[in-house]
Amino acid sequence: MDTDSNELIKAVVDAFATSEGRAASRDGLKEQLAGKAPADGKIACLEILGTVDSILSAKAPRDSAAFKKWLRQISQNVAEASSEGGFLGIGGVVVSDAEKATVSEISRVLKLS
Repeated sequence: MDTDSNELIKAVVDAFATSEGRAASRDGLKEQLAGKAPADGKIACLEILGTVDSILSAKAPRDSAAFKKWLRQISQNVAEASSEGGFLGIGGVVVSDAEKATVSEISRVLKLS
């Protein structure tokens, strides 16, 4: 996705390009996930995405669909980042069933499915 095609996406990408933006994002996420087990962290992240959906709908309805599709595309790219199983990347699957389920959950929370 062309990140310059949507002003909200461009603003987030530009903010994340700065050390201050990355630190704010990292620190905020660490605070939200502090002390949580991985399964609870996933639930917390899905809840955060639900909050993002609500904020986008209320504050940026015109940018909402493109931004949410961008977030889903990021999750898909992460899921496809490396093969699961196999040996030295040979014979594995590109996206595991668990990753497919998580991408589906992200789509559902963002009201894209």
